[in-house]
Amino acid sequence: MKASASASTCVCDHCGTAFTPTVRGSEDRARDRYCCRGCEYVATLIRDQGFDRYYDLKQDVATAPVRSRPFEDHDFAWLRPLVDAAEAREGNDAAQLDCAIEGISCIGCVWLIDRLFERHDGAIRAAANPANGRLHLEWQRGSCDVGAYLKELASFGYVAAPAAAGSRDTSPERRGLAGRMGLCGAFALNAMGFSLPTYLGMPADFEFAGLFRLIAFTSATLAMLVGGGFFISRAWRALRIGTLHIDLPIALGLIAAYLGSIAGWAAGEERLLYFDFVATFVFLMLLGRYVQTAAVEKNRLRLVRRSPLPESVRSGDALLPISSLQPGTRFQLEPGKALPVSACLSDGTAEVSLEWIHGEADPVILHPGSRLPAGAILLGRRPVTVTADETWADSLISKLVADAFGDRGSPVFQRLLKIYLGVVLVTGVAVFAFWAMGGDARTGLQAMISVFVVSCPCALGVAVPLADEWAAARLARAGAFVRRASLWPRLRRVKHVVFDKTGTLTLERPLLENPAAVDALGDHAALALARLTRGSLHPVSRTLLEALGNRGQRLLEALGPVEVTEIPGQGVRATMETGEWFLGKSSQRQGTELRHDGSLIAAFTFSDALRPGAADALRHLERRGLSIHILSGDSPLKVASLARSLGLPYDQSHGGLSPEEKCRAVQALDRQDTLYVGDGANDSLAFDAAFVTGTPVVDRSLLESKSDFYALGSCLAWLPEAFAAADARAHGVRRAFIFALSYNLVVVALSATAHMSPLLAAVLMPLSSVVSILLVAFRTRMIELHRTHDYGRDVIRKEEGSPSRLRFSSRTRHEPKSGDQAVRSHLA
Repeated sequence: MKASASASTCVCDHCGTAFTPTVRGSEDRARDRYCCRGCEYVATLIRDQGFDRYYDLKQDVATAPVRSRPFEDHDFAWLRPLVDAAEAREGNDAAQLDCAIEGISCIGCVWLIDRLFERHDGAIRAAANPANGRLHLEWQRGSCDVGAYLKELASFGYVAAPAAAGSRDTSPERRGLAGRMGLCGAFALNAMGFSLPTYLGMPADFEFAGLFRLIAFTSATLAMLVGGGFFISRAWRALRIGTLHIDLPIALGLIAAYLGSIAGWAAGEERLLYFDFVATFVFLMLLGRYVQTAAVEKNRLRLVRRSPLPESVRSGDALLPISSLQPGTRFQLEPGKALPVSACLSDGTAEVSLEWIHGEADPVILHPGSRLPAGAILLGRRPVTVTADETWADSLISKLVADAFGDRGSPVFQRLLKIYLGVVLVTGVAVFAFWAMGGDARTGLQAMISVFVVSCPCALGVAVPLADEWAAARLARAGAFVRRASLWPRLRRVKHVVFDKTGTLTLERPLLENPAAVDALGDHAALALARLTRGSLHPVSRTLLEALGNRGQRLLEALGPVEVTEIPGQGVRATMETGEWFLGKSSQRQGTELRHDGSLIAAFTFSDALRPGAADALRHLERRGLSIHILSGDSPLKVASLARSLGLPYDQSHGGLSPEEKCRAVQALDRQDTLYVGDGANDSLAFDAAFVTGTPVVDRSLLESKSDFYALGSCLAWLPEAFAAADARAHGVRRAFIFALSYNLVVVALSATAHMSPLLAAVLMPLSSVVSILLVAFRTRMIELHRTHDYGRDVIRKEEGSPSRLRFSSRTRHEPKSGDQAVRSHLA
């Protein structure tokens, strides 16, 4: 097991993420080596099949936890038509297919995916791309079973999906920035190359002087058209809707430098020629914007997960888009899918989960004639027929899935930008007026243009995106990923953290309290349990199948599944080679039991368990001065019990809330200082009302597509780390800002006194960017090292018996229960 920052946490041997073991003191040390059964299973496959080089290539890169992906039934019905089309396509002997893939994150993944494909007959090449989440396959026509390969990939934790459905292409904005940046880099080299002779003393009557000037002008013009237009158009759009954007001072400086250079060229005034500056400045600003966009997009493309909400439903022999549903329409609800509109159960008995919409974790049994609310997820293995009660437009789900807005900016930044622009404009006009009143309007014009040019935030335009990238990389090591670039300054304003309960503070599935009961099963019983739980969407079944881990998957692979009969509300049964097996509710005790021909084989107990590290994470947030709130659709008694165990005030924890009530509660609390952490559709309206949003990605996710950041893995350690990363970034940016302010004061003074030349501006601009980058890098690194040093010192101090300033748990494997385990015991 790898060392970790705290003695109460471990680092997963497979994915490298920190986690708190849910079972302490167990003889099964795999629970202290791996964060989940999925990582344990994949690690065993890798080592057993001789792919140990994967870990050499992966090195210390932290990847997303595997979780339950290898144990799930993945639908590859989409694959056959695409393979047939690829093999029917005319051309060379090789068929080709591109698809999206989830789970790939490092060069080790690329190597492993290629090696797995090589083992299949007819395979030619498998090229995986971690940057855009794409998998390109080539094989000999009619000689390769691509479906078997993708199923094998899923067993290693890599889930393939149709490229279009995964939306994995690089965004148009990023592609456009890359193209603009490449062209403007060439234009900048041209402009600098043909301006250099002038700086080196080329006489004005030199034979090619006019040609050199013309090439510099053309390069600057093309850079303005290709790259400058990007910033100018964005600044103009922001002004039209009454807001200010960082692109506005950039656009102002570019326009001033370009138009002033044209005027200086026409008037023969060398002091006004900034053509090389214009081209170089455009390239550097595009570079900074590309870094920022690429980092955010990479995190957005990390998931291939699809919402449980179907795009269409089957009504008779027709396939209807959900937008065409009307009251009275009869249609089928498929297993694992969410009901798009409220409906009446027409026939059969259905077991559904209302957690996605109401927050209640326990499955509900419904009979013919019962009303199903929109958002109910069918847990059974077979579809049921329902009759719609409303249109899609009237459905609550249609309102919840809508993303109310895009990226949200920082109010503090808006105020600073207004002050900055006002000072620059007033200073430039004042400088011109001063020289003009002295009878030298030409020098005044040159000085005013110089003020506008050199006061552009070029240093911050490159340094801040890099600071964002470093902060995002630090958060990624904790298992969370940034989706919106404006997260960091907004996160620093947060004073209230609001949690949903089920799936957010607690695990989305029940915790198996006695895993030893699964480990003690004989081979026949383990096989029966694997068969009874395979393909089930019921949270208890999924927990048991994951608990079987490697053993269950090997038994299924060797002996195969059987036909399972579901008894809604009771359990499942199947007839096997060894007799009849039943898995379901116990008639005499709490929990679930496994029976063979009526005889009890094993009993399993479950509890509503906190996410590992939740108690410590909340204490950390409280020490930061944040107030903690719980808003849940779960029963008020459960919420009150959880809040009491966590030591939260009674008036800051509320249960039994509808999505609208959650939204109103957040609106009443929010003063542009609220972080909402939720996981289901019932949190969507509250998401729209909160200032910052985050979500732990669960099996049936919705909110990662509209959150500011999302997290993978089961623990909550990423939440305090998000605030720590925001602090480190803020310190680095503050240093860069102080340098930029000092730099601007000096260069504006030089410009106001007409001592700023185009050559000096062209040298100072990239130099200031380099210095700003170094300041940000040094400061963020020192903050992180200082925090790690303090953290380790406090752990040592606690181990020696002295009180810890941070009060983090530093318990070893044989010490008493942590706060999280005490809460689990209380809830059980």
